[in-house]
Amino acid sequence: MNIGERLHQVRNLHGLTQEQMVAGIISKSQYWRIEKESNAIRASSLIKILNQNKISVLKFFKDIDDSGIKRRELQDLVTNAYFARDYKKLEKIKKQSTNLQMKRLIDWLLAELKGESQDFPDEDKRKLRYNVWQVERWNDDILWFFFHTLYLYKYSNLEGIINALISKFTKNEKIEDRQLQLIASIAVRYLNICYKQNNRYEAKKVIRFLRKIPDKIEFGLAKMIADYYEALLNKKKVDAEEILDLIKACGYENYLSLN
Repeated sequence: MNIGERLHQVRNLHGLTQEQMVAGIISKSQYWRIEKESNAIRASSLIKILNQNKISVLKFFKDIDDSGIKRRELQDLVTNAYFARDYKKLEKIKKQSTNLQMKRLIDWLLAELKGESQDFPDEDKRKLRYNVWQVERWNDDILWFFFHTLYLYKYSNLEGIINALISKFTKNEKIEDRQLQLIASIAVRYLNICYKQNNRYEAKKVIRFLRKIPDKIEFGLAKMIADYYEALLNKKKVDAEEILDLIKACGYENYLSLN
């Protein structure tokens, strides 16, 4: 990963606009070209940008969170704790992390779990949503973040985002399993929203997408949930109940209830 990509990634993780990121240091247009990898950045300017935004220089050049945990490992810890409804674990992760956007995300997840999402501050909701609106290059970090903040978006806005995301990645034959897993998870959450909104057309479109992903064990749950919703849409109550029993038997009941 080069400097432009890393700046783009870190800026999104901290919920900053390009203008906020470089205020008083370089121009927004110059910074835009740096993220696009059209221009190089002076080492002195880079250090000033990082310091101004309280971003650790060491962290910037290493694939770790300030807590010392690798990003992928940290993300898995948060996701597992969320679906296990482990409040204490989420609180512990939040306490250890110095990433403000990660702390804000965990606060949101805790609010969801406790049924207090309506009381979550609007400004924090805006900052969490901002990460995705500013995305030009979807990567693992942004996909993971979007998965956990999906319910912060208006349904009318989600359709365009999800369809663009699915379209972009289904055309990419070189997509890695990690990214496809995240996209499948996002699709499952969106499928649940479509079902609740009684949008059969969108729901069936997502089901078709989930059926096309590889028949690998890591995608088994997503495909099973697609079958479940298809049975519900087709009013096949017995089939839906059988699939639901299987999901519960596999220990995935919380996963379905939180989608």
